[in-house]
Amino acid sequence: MTADSWRNLIEHIGLLYQEYRDKSTREEIETRRLQDSQTDPEETSPSEETPSEAEPTSTIENKAPPQINLLRNSNSRFNLWQDLPEVQNSGVLSILQPDEIKLQEAMFELVTSEASYYKSLNLLVSHFMENERLKKILHQSEAHILFSNVLDVMAVSERFLLDLEQRVEENIVISDVCDIVYQHTVNHFSVYITYVSNQTYQERAYKQLLQDKPAFWEVISQLELDPKCKGLSFSSFLILPFQRITRLKLLVQNILKKVEEKSDRESTALDAHKELETVVKACNEGVRKMSRTEQMISIQKKLEFKIKSVPIISHSRWLLKQGELQQMNGPKTSRTLRTKKLFREIYLFLFNDLLVICRQIPGDKYQVFDSAPRGLLRVEELEDQGQSLANVFILRLLENADDREASYMLKASSQSEMKRWMISLAPNRRTKFVSFTSRLVDCPQIQCVHPYVAQQPDELSLELADVLNILDKTDDGMSAE
Repeated sequence: MTADSWRNLIEHIGLLYQEYRDKSTREEIETRRLQDSQTDPEETSPSEETPSEAEPTSTIENKAPPQINLLRNSNSRFNLWQDLPEVQNSGVLSILQPDEIKLQEAMFELVTSEASYYKSLNLLVSHFMENERLKKILHQSEAHILFSNVLDVMAVSERFLLDLEQRVEENIVISDVCDIVYQHTVNHFSVYITYVSNQTYQERAYKQLLQDKPAFWEVISQLELDPKCKGLSFSSFLILPFQRITRLKLLVQNILKKVEEKSDRESTALDAHKELETVVKACNEGVRKMSRTEQMISIQKKLEFKIKSVPIISHSRWLLKQGELQQMNGPKTSRTLRTKKLFREIYLFLFNDLLVICRQIPGDKYQVFDSAPRGLLRVEELEDQGQSLANVFILRLLENADDREASYMLKASSQSEMKRWMISLAPNRRTKFVSFTSRLVDCPQIQCVHPYVAQQPDELSLELADVLNILDKTDDGMSAE
């Protein structure tokens, strides 16, 4: 394929990446249906086949340059590598094995989808970021949070695409693309980690701007109505880098399934996939750390210290559990048990390395009256002492905020809640309720019949039909894994 032909193909891509991904998903479903219904794959003509998430297809005349015309028509089908005039006129389709043609399609998809992605990034920058009206509305710091390092991401995509283009121009039959993916992932894709890690701040800034600046909402709404955006929202452009880096890993997986075993191309695909997986994990970890930092900042603002202040915000600290418990007032005597105020509410913030004990005060604030390192906590369940002391446990602080030992008798709302608090407070030092059920060969199991979304960090999110091992059973719930 000549350089001019390829550049013409790339420049005429009409689908934005968001549309490309939606259409390729639909095409994959349709392809599987066709494959299921075909009894003899050899009888199927190339124009009847659709690759997994491949490029748009159309009838292309032999003398026409290889433009992806269907990318300009949202109702068109995707083009295949084998539909390109240069490929059809070369005669290679009669020489190549079917598996090699499928591999060519998979590599071709990675290249052309990168072109579609770059087109969408370019629109995000030129149409939104560089809009003069928007520039006047946004403070420099707001624009920085909103668009982050998108210019760096776009520059990396452009350099990546140029190298992919050069490879395609070398020969009609693409030799490999995963070696290029590997080199760019190792040397340049760290910009994705920076962008994706900023996602928490980006989302918060966008919502805040919509609420606080009507002019921002007005300009964004008008820009979204431009035909260039094809009905797509501004936010759909902002999340493109995260979508692309995860998508690239899947595209390389698709190539890996089609390369011959123990070949050089399998080796480069494995290397590329490994490096992409590392970047995706780093992106996820970056998002998690930023979210934790945001949460720490929010908690810090709510705390008022009655004791010596303890710094809450730390990159190595995160929230494990928070919630209200009842604290017993005074010594445990028959007189105390007869009072109406046997217990009073306290609120606990348990971090991975610190416990903060508070009382809620007006204004959505919490007054801190004690704290202790998590490693210096001990818990003990009380023996059954009647209904008034049901679900009560003792929390010992071996060294509290006053550098002395302190004990609190705490009551939970249920037996399972009590056990969850005890496990969270001192996971390796709890007493009198450890279950050995999970060690048995015939460990009981249950199957989930309703989905459940975890409300606390120590809860499990469940999907329909999930199978769980029962570790411990209480009157009001179960502990499972």
